[in-house]
Amino acid sequence: MSSDLQNFVGLSSALTGIPADRLAPAIDQVGLPPIFLEFITPRITPDVLNALLTQYATLAADLEPPDRIAQAVLMNGTLPATTQTARAARSIMKLWLLGVWYQPYDAGNFKKGDSTVVSDQAYIHSWAWKIAQAHPMGYSEMFFGYWNTTPPSLEDYIGVPANSQKGAAS
Repeated sequence: MSSDLQNFVGLSSALTGIPADRLAPAIDQVGLPPIFLEFITPRITPDVLNALLTQYATLAADLEPPDRIAQAVLMNGTLPATTQTARAARSIMKLWLLGVWYQPYDAGNFKKGDSTVVSDQAYIHSWAWKIAQAHPMGYSEMFFGYWNTTPPSLEDYIGVPANSQKGAAS
């Protein structure tokens, strides 16, 4: 995996909270990370991408924990950052979660607010389905009648233990 690709996966992991080895498993039959990186590069521009990946690499080299990396990228103190890198990072989060690219700002022929489903595989394998312990309509890797059994735990899907508290934590 290239250094840019490794940094992209690491950044994506910090932003989404999903472990990097789940985003880019050693045996990856779908291969979304390089597809996503190639797709977003012209849409956020190479300069913004390089700034974002450099920021991530610097923070990771300083052994900052993922939540602090995400905060450094996304926040300006207690307010959401409005920089191009922060807006690009938010679109990267949406890309992993939904399989859809939401253009964060004008860049060449790409206009702010445009949205694009990257591919059928990006949509099918988007993390929102795994987090919801569901699948897109018309597609399932499960056997007929699977709905009659208890689903695997959320931790089995995303590798993060579910919080035992009900509702949002404040």
